[in-house]
Amino acid sequence: MPKKPETYLGIAAAFAPVVLLLKAAAYYSAGGAGFLSDAGESLLNLLTGALGMYGAFWARQPRDPEHPYGHGKVDDLVSALQALLVAAGGLFLGYTILMGRFERLQYTPKALLLNATALAINLLLSTFLYKGSQRFQSHILRSEAWHLLSDVLSSLLVLLGTLGVWAGWPKFIDQAVGLLLSVFIVVGAVRLGSRSALRLIDTQDKTLLAQVGEVLEAHRRPGWIDVHNVRIQRYGPNLHIDGHVTFPWYWSLQEAHAELKELERILSEALGGRAEFFWHMDPCEEVCCPYCEVRDCPYRRAPFMRRLPFTLDTLYPNQKGFR
Repeated sequence: MPKKPETYLGIAAAFAPVVLLLKAAAYYSAGGAGFLSDAGESLLNLLTGALGMYGAFWARQPRDPEHPYGHGKVDDLVSALQALLVAAGGLFLGYTILMGRFERLQYTPKALLLNATALAINLLLSTFLYKGSQRFQSHILRSEAWHLLSDVLSSLLVLLGTLGVWAGWPKFIDQAVGLLLSVFIVVGAVRLGSRSALRLIDTQDKTLLAQVGEVLEAHRRPGWIDVHNVRIQRYGPNLHIDGHVTFPWYWSLQEAHAELKELERILSEALGGRAEFFWHMDPCEEVCCPYCEVRDCPYRRAPFMRRLPFTLDTLYPNQKGFR
């Protein structure tokens, strides 16, 4: 398997002109709004693939003095730019079809074979890219995989619509299919773009934060009295996690540091070793006593009442104890 995310995109980009030529030949052979939209979508995929290769290369560059957190945000930025490009192309295709600027559909079985071949290639490429996105946790690869998968569905719809028109359905079905594909392209691009935008502005990933809580719960130790004010930022495949951890106030700095490193080790293993941590160590206070599980504490000022779970409700707020 390729060792770099841009290699995945390079392989997909190498096949993109072939797919585009197949679909262009299908449109040249049979005409029709459906074939035109399908060819237009492949042209967009060629452009987004080239943009993605550059973005994937840039995103994996190591951190430097000017980019202390690395270049991972480029992954989401380029993904958002890809979505904008696809949405603009989809709108243009819709305008072209509404204005009737395309060849009318003709009976040419050869066009079906050409389009079906392009469909099969795109299906293999989308599967290939999706596996790469899982391997590298790359949003660019995932977006491009979804672009190609939507292209597969578009081609399938075109084939069915064309067969229907040739079987005697009203001819406006062809134009309707083309317009439907344009809407499908725009809606899919908006959804992918919104996800990238949310990651760019560091929207809280509640699923990931809940996973952190589950890991802490599964391995918790009595000395981890409280974990709060946790923030998670994504930089491509890498995570930056900071927060506050409350330890017994009478522990030495060496004891607290050793316990903190153990907490980090556990989280790092659970998150696949792609996270860096910045924790602030807090001393316990009297308010912590009702949920502190440290036995035989010589400084306890209130009896233990109940356990404080590590959940979304307790990890995020910037305060100790129950909310």
